[in-house]
Amino acid sequence: MKEKLRAYPMVILLLPLVAAILLFIDPPPKYPLRPAPNALQERLYGRLASAGLEGDELATVGALTLGYKEALRKELRQHFQVSGAAHVLAVSGLHTGILYGVIVWLLTLGGRFRPMHENRIGRRTLSLVIIAAMWGYAWLTGMTPSVVRAVVMVTLFEIGRMAYRQAFSLNTIAAAAFLILAARPTDLWSVSFQLSFAATTAIVMGVKAYPLPLTEGKGVLGRIAQFFLGIIMVSLAAQVGTLPITIHYFGQVSTYFLLTNLIVLPIATILVPCGLVSIGLGGSTIGVLFSKLTYDLAWLMNHATGWIEHLPGSSFPAHASEGMVVLYYVLLVLFLLFLPKKST
Repeated sequence: MKEKLRAYPMVILLLPLVAAILLFIDPPPKYPLRPAPNALQERLYGRLASAGLEGDELATVGALTLGYKEALRKELRQHFQVSGAAHVLAVSGLHTGILYGVIVWLLTLGGRFRPMHENRIGRRTLSLVIIAAMWGYAWLTGMTPSVVRAVVMVTLFEIGRMAYRQAFSLNTIAAAAFLILAARPTDLWSVSFQLSFAATTAIVMGVKAYPLPLTEGKGVLGRIAQFFLGIIMVSLAAQVGTLPITIHYFGQVSTYFLLTNLIVLPIATILVPCGLVSIGLGGSTIGVLFSKLTYDLAWLMNHATGWIEHLPGSSFPAHASEGMVVLYYVLLVLFLLFLPKKST
């Protein structure tokens, strides 16, 4: 127990502060609305349309790749919310993680260009390029709390990599929260901020306690099984971490969130890079080919969430006060602190 408390000093310091602010300090009377799309967002959204995307599929791709949500119909938003896939429409850790992987893959030629990892100058150059690209993407998508959280964490992670240290931990999450709140204190009352940090913290703690089994030497089927097992574990951890916040703000619980994520997340993993390629190539021949694939993936995602929404008992109403939310997290943290770590 004492070792766990010493391991997470930033977390232990932030928890009572956040609880006190949420319970006893009134939020700002006018929380700033989500910023309107900038001119570049509008222009890049137009490139998606010129590449052949249209209708709800265009709106979905615009939301997933650019954070452009103005074209989303109310019914389409409801599909994602009721089915438990609303997090996919909000540019966050999922989208930045996909972009991060694509950038690293391109800069290292699929991992074949080892000097970018092994050479000190190469690694620092790689990290600086990644940090610049991720902050550019954050600006492009409107600097929402969820994407800023993800990019701050990537920045801290890459700074750690430049020093040849492992930087991804609960303390990294707490440090990211501290930096964001120091710059924008009102983000504490943002639903996006609260959901983003609750989900990320729960995922890191869950994976730390019960890491995924390695599938080296088990072939393609083993890696596929690990991929879907990872989706299940991450989805369960995120649901546990965000459940009271979701109930408090939205008054409902999605019953089939696990089924939704098993369908939607693999699609999003392919759709996001294909959508970015479609934006980059526009109406060129290759761009149109990628946009056709992107359209089909968006169509599949939209219809899958719509189908799950109409399943019997897809959601049910629930209510949680601010005090209940804080109590839930206090009990959850205590449980995780006493939870024995899985032996390896």
